[in-house]
Amino acid sequence: MLIFLSGLAAAALAAWLACRLHLKRQNLLLNLLALLFPLSEIWKQLLLTWANGGVYRWWYFPFQLCSMPLYLLPLRQLLALCLLQSHALRLRQSHALRLRQSLALRLRRVPLLSWLSSVLTDFLADFGLLAGLFAFADQTGMRYPLPALTLHSYLWHFAMIFLGLFLILSGRHSRSSSAARQGSAYAPGQPLSRSRRAAHGNGGEKVRKSSGFLPAAILFLILAGIAELLNFLLRGKGSIDMFYISPWEPSTQVVLRDIAARLGRGPEILLYLGLILLGAGLIHLCAAAFRRA
Repeated sequence: MLIFLSGLAAAALAAWLACRLHLKRQNLLLNLLALLFPLSEIWKQLLLTWANGGVYRWWYFPFQLCSMPLYLLPLRQLLALCLLQSHALRLRQSHALRLRQSLALRLRRVPLLSWLSSVLTDFLADFGLLAGLFAFADQTGMRYPLPALTLHSYLWHFAMIFLGLFLILSGRHSRSSSAARQGSAYAPGQPLSRSRRAAHGNGGEKVRKSSGFLPAAILFLILAGIAELLNFLLRGKGSIDMFYISPWEPSTQVVLRDIAARLGRGPEILLYLGLILLGAGLIHLCAAAFRRA
């Protein structure tokens, strides 16, 4: 508990300090995390394989809910880069018909890219923060035979907490490209400064328009479906329990394993998924209330 409270306080303080950085440094920080997450996971998988005598254990394949920043944060940053490039092209003036046509084709993609970026941001903030927090409810899955891997696991989950809080506190959570459609200089997927929010007045609520919790929830269900497919396809390679919803593996989580013993694994999985949706939804509502405060 002391480790959790200390790490939570450090993550919250780091998120608050990061929000005070210049916008370019904030983006650089996100790009750095988008690079560190995959690199650290590759190191972890190589070390696990070495510790297992060179044989890969599919139990550690990185497709848990806590593993999603590994894939989604680099994708979000790639979308943000595409949005910035499209926004820059939009500001350029050209009299060449071919260039104008090419520009028009590129700009058609902006609303979709902006929406996808918003969904990924909401997922990383809502579900990522939830997963980072509740992983400490049962820390047995975070402990490894090698101390370096245990340290990596703790740092990984604290980094998830930091990322979720940072996306919320910096104003990136639930943001759309409404400001761009209103003709402002706002770049989709980027936070507005306090002065710009004040300049927008009541229109600031439109700038902060939420993509809604539903798209992020649907993304979670899609990822859970992929995890269950992996559980089915990799059954013959040993114990596999992606997202902890494999019907062929006993529940290992506190409280839920007692429910599984009474009701069965199937109802327990549905309850587990429902609780995740509920918890992420509450975080989404709290973040919305924070933005209105």
